[in-house]
Amino acid sequence: MPSRLRLSALTRRSLAAGLACLTCALGLPAAAQADKSMEATVQDDNLLIFNTPEGRAQTLDRLAGLGVDRLRISVFWQTVAPQPDSQQRPAGFDAADPNAYPPGTWDRYDQIVRLARQRGMDVNFNITSPAPKWATANPEREDIDKTHEPSPAEFQAFVYAVGLRYNGAFADAAGNTVPRVTFWSIWNEPNQAGWLTPQWRPDPRGGRGARFVEAAPALYRSLVDAAWNGLQASSHGRDTILIGDTAPKGLGNRKGITRSMDVLRFLRSVYCLDANGRIYRGDTATARGCPAKPDREAFRAAHPGLFQASGWAHHPYELNFAPGRRPASDEWVTTANLNDLQSELRRAYQRYGESFPSRDGIPVFLTEFGYQTDPPDPVGVSNARQAQYINEAEYIAWNKPYVRSFSQFLLVDDKPLPGVDTDTAKAWGSTFQSGLMTLDGEEKPAYDAYRVGFHLPDDRVDRGDKVGVWGIARPETRGVIPIEVQFRTRSYRGNRTRYFKRATGEAGGPRHYMRRSFTARRDGWIRLQWTDASGRAFHSQTHYLEVDDGRGRD
Repeated sequence: MPSRLRLSALTRRSLAAGLACLTCALGLPAAAQADKSMEATVQDDNLLIFNTPEGRAQTLDRLAGLGVDRLRISVFWQTVAPQPDSQQRPAGFDAADPNAYPPGTWDRYDQIVRLARQRGMDVNFNITSPAPKWATANPEREDIDKTHEPSPAEFQAFVYAVGLRYNGAFADAAGNTVPRVTFWSIWNEPNQAGWLTPQWRPDPRGGRGARFVEAAPALYRSLVDAAWNGLQASSHGRDTILIGDTAPKGLGNRKGITRSMDVLRFLRSVYCLDANGRIYRGDTATARGCPAKPDREAFRAAHPGLFQASGWAHHPYELNFAPGRRPASDEWVTTANLNDLQSELRRAYQRYGESFPSRDGIPVFLTEFGYQTDPPDPVGVSNARQAQYINEAEYIAWNKPYVRSFSQFLLVDDKPLPGVDTDTAKAWGSTFQSGLMTLDGEEKPAYDAYRVGFHLPDDRVDRGDKVGVWGIARPETRGVIPIEVQFRTRSYRGNRTRYFKRATGEAGGPRHYMRRSFTARRDGWIRLQWTDASGRAFHSQTHYLEVDDGRGRD
């Protein structure tokens, strides 16, 4: 996640049958189908990792009720490791043995996996820093001693231990089998200094001026190698394994040990490519930890995780601007320019003669996303705008055939910085208020917008044109559910809260996405509604449609 954040999915199935039923029932022509679905992922480490067992269970109940498919869970290395604040490695400690870790250290993760499974949800274990001090280099700066040059060998042993405990055959201290985990991601935001350092290092070739070269990409490449080997050796070779988990932005040409790196520059450097997509060579390569003489086959063999991973994970935050607004730098990637990320990944595969893993290119998993809200953060968007933006962003992602998952970061807002006036932006500047609920437990408009998503791609049309309606219903059950497209005209003189059923049908499939169109006749408000088994109705946001008949507003 971006530096302001606290420490905090692979399904493609056709919905043709279910959507065909909806088309017939509505009497509406089907719009062009992307024929895809995405997993719904949520992350909230405060409520799931740093919580009581009772609090975890309550949180998981709520998330199941929101129709969440997968939980992104941070497996913090320092949280599990013994003596994490010591520079000295514990004597006799076997990091590859799950039983060698402190008693109870795995309990929180065991409970999350078990309870999530019972509620029909899966997990994504993101194995990441902060690391124990004894597993990193000893920097001069204490503020980076748990992210600085982590040891690949120690990381491989740790990943092996995690993989062994969660391979479906391991028994805990009570003799109970620990459930298997089959979905993994390697390191959180390695292009951010809060998670991996150094981002840059002085150029070993010297020369005039204080020159820096990329350091984090080579470090991350070695961590991917280590984690890949650890997961393969612990019986997870057929699992979903993601690399990247990159932050959307960096600090451009501002270089230094803790100067976070732009995502596309970082990606290219991981694959030893320069700004033009050419493979580094000579001392330009060795300064960046790359082979001096390019050998494509040898590089692929030395770094199998870079080419055999299930996909690239990314966090396309914009935080304050509309999802469709391109970022200020061409080296950043938000929801507005996901194709740029895909293009760089394709180019990397092509440079090394590697075939794409799917017909759509390289699968991309959006594993963190959200919008900061005001209140409480004075630089956030309004609660109403947050609800609109998370639906619009998911629509954008859904239209990308290579995107496999979409994420909501935080169920509940983070706390402000202690001891800082909460009326100031500084109080909220390094925490996150992107939750669907406030810190006091009040549901924001985004809560319902997450459960019943709705986006109107074009809200101004001519009379007789087709109006595209996109939506999603996330019930707790995964079966077929009834759904309505409801309409209220601008000129209706009666109850202003009353909507008329424009059409009805069923939405089916594991993710319940739908896309339909109808003929525009007049101005009005549109919303979606679905009803659960108990008769309780759930509504989407409302969007206003303007219809021009050539003679002014209807």
